[in-house]
Amino acid sequence: MKFYQEITLIAQAEISPYFIWSKLYAQLHIGLAEIKDINEKVNVGVSFPKYMYEPNDELKKAKVHLGDKLRIFAQSAADLEKLNISKWLDRLTDYLHITSIREIPEAKVTGYATYSRKQIKTNAERLARHRVKRGDIGFDEALARYSNVVTTTNLPYIQMKSLTSDKSFKLFIEKKSTEQSETQVFSTYGLSSVSSVPEF
Repeated sequence: MKFYQEITLIAQAEISPYFIWSKLYAQLHIGLAEIKDINEKVNVGVSFPKYMYEPNDELKKAKVHLGDKLRIFAQSAADLEKLNISKWLDRLTDYLHITSIREIPEAKVTGYATYSRKQIKTNAERLARHRVKRGDIGFDEALARYSNVVTTTNLPYIQMKSLTSDKSFKLFIEKKSTEQSETQVFSTYGLSSVSSVPEF
């Protein structure tokens, strides 16, 4: 990755940063979907420079948040120009500050990380209903099977709304420190479990 843009949430007295994150990310997702390839992938990735995830233990409360900054990365300035994030975030200008496209300051890079979507199986009844549709087992048996696979997490997340079904869901985001990756392939959320972005 050679170029980036940084988006900073402007603190609002009357509006929660979670609400702004939700609106920002919905628009980013639409913008990235517009430039996806035939495999539903994009060459633009994101990072959350102030991401914090310290799970709780008996002694201290969990520290979990995305912070107030989002960086959007691409190999070329042309890729970021094609995304044209300012167009997608035009209605949010009172709540966000967007920088111009800049070169990554190589001397300040401290490492690399992946930011990936962590999907959580949270509803045994929904999973059981889905399984029953196959027609091979009944609801009670399916519920018994799925009640032990339900998982939870307290990872940072962004509240999203599906554009196809209009249902709300939590986009859980997991950060892992890693080496610089050869691949630069991301989802239409700008996330990837294998393609890394620079930290600085």
